Amino acid sequence: MDVINPGRPLHRTLTKMTLESTDRRKTRSRTPLLTLTAYAVALIGIVLIVGSGIYLYARARSGSDSARFSYSVPDEVVPGLLGTSAEAATRSRHQPIGGTEPVPLELKSPDVAKFANLYPGEHLNPKYWSEPEWAGSDPYGGPMIPDDFTPVLSTNIFQSFDPVATAIRMKIPAINVDSSVAELGIIDLGDQREYETPNNTIGHIPSTATPGQQGSGWFFAHLESYVAREGNIFRHLPEITDLVKQDPVDVYIETIDAEYIYRVTGTSQIHQDELRLSSASDAQITLVTCWPPRVYDQRILVDATLIAYRLL
Repeated sequence: MDVINPGRPLHRTLTKMTLESTDRRKTRSRTPLLTLTAYAVALIGIVLIVGSGIYLYARARSGSDSARFSYSVPDEVVPGLLGTSAEAATRSRHQPIGGTEPVPLELKSPDVAKFANLYPGEHLNPKYWSEPEWAGSDPYGGPMIPDDFTPVLSTNIFQSFDPVATAIRMKIPAINVDSSVAELGIIDLGDQREYETPNNTIGHIPSTATPGQQGSGWFFAHLESYVAREGNIFRHLPEITDLVKQDPVDVYIETIDAEYIYRVTGTSQIHQDELRLSSASDAQITLVTCWPPRVYDQRILVDATLIAYRLL
């Protein structure tokens, strides 16, 4: 503590002491603030390092799971999945083919070797093949075609109407998708042109087939879009690969005058640079989303074939 010098004015001495006390308080108040700032900077640095590490690891692993998403419905199942003939496709599901009664199941002696005949694999849902004795009631063939829809072969050319209307809505009950569909515009970037990204909707490439038409219609939607906030409508699309191995997965597409059912026949994964729009000789669609999360340099493709339609 300063000794008050009688030779100098008292108010100057008091003023000096007050200023020194104020400076000490300011120094003490700045110390916690500087400490908190240092901790915050360190925490942000750790988050950035961890985030960068996760991203680099995900990028290095990108494409390594392509085999997981590579699946096609077996050839021997395709005819029954899509319809074997136009006549069979339009016949009622409850009428026997050829107008004859079905042959009844006849069990003879309880031969253990013939025990498997009690559980014929072609009549069981694939999910129960490993434990047929616990088989549920789910039919092999998955969801039936609703009664108000007309089954049709994807190679048929419609005679009653010309399906030229664009899609306005898509539903995929198996993964809880119910979304509007919009035609994607073309963005002019000067030296190149590209299609715009779908904004909280499913985007259809205008140059590809419309619902019900011969050819392949291409539909895109986001897996996730945190920055642009353009939705995550296809966030469950990668799950179709596993779902279709158990039951058929159907895609419903609606236009202003009709609704169509497409049944999934296969899935795949390719690098974004390998993606090329292709067509088909029958009526098909291809659904596309980005993969994997945070990297998005791969594309998950889901192919489906037309099996039925109804007029609205």
